[in-house]
Amino acid sequence: MEKKKTNKKKVKKEPKKKKVVLYNEEKLKTLSSLGMKYVDPKDIRPARMLLMQGSSNLDDFITLEGKRPRVGQFFLTAAQKIYTEFEAYFVFAAKGKYTDKRKPEEGEKKEYRALGFIAHDLTLFGMVFRSSSLYALSPLFSASASQNRPMFSYRIRIESKELSNDLGTWYVPVVRIVGPEYDEEILVKLENAGRRFEENKKITFDNDSDEVIYWYGADSC
Repeated sequence: MEKKKTNKKKVKKEPKKKKVVLYNEEKLKTLSSLGMKYVDPKDIRPARMLLMQGSSNLDDFITLEGKRPRVGQFFLTAAQKIYTEFEAYFVFAAKGKYTDKRKPEEGEKKEYRALGFIAHDLTLFGMVFRSSSLYALSPLFSASASQNRPMFSYRIRIESKELSNDLGTWYVPVVRIVGPEYDEEILVKLENAGRRFEENKKITFDNDSDEVIYWYGADSC
């Protein structure tokens, strides 16, 4: 016997709907201040750029992708990013004193604190220069003074350099001048930021552990 042929209707598959991305990076940037309207700007601590040393616990500095920095690399707290070197602009610097909580018996020591912006995306960051790196910013200060240009108008590159003596090996940041910045839009942003930070005078960074005694030029001096 012949089998009866059945006409099966072919069911058309509906095309998959493309998922609309509502929260991409650009969208999130526009919402970055949402919910913080009544937060005091002084309570927002800039991310701190740290130079990893042999004594650093690298497990404390992990990126969102789970990567750990190597000794001699830089780690940006809050943003959780690793840099071998990077270009930036510094808009504010101040010399001050601090007390190392781990060695309070050594008394007050000098330091420089500086605020800057990563060049490629203008992410705000802070750096502390102490001991062997206390005068790392001197090339930038000298260029600004001799050329009559504000320091924020210079694009700089920050690298690390290995030093050693009988006590061991450590790394220090090295600041090199790339050249003047001519983009007016960038310069306006940097100038405004520099003026704002200069008014605040006292800057506290994310991941601060030592007690800052005072800043030269601040009202408390």
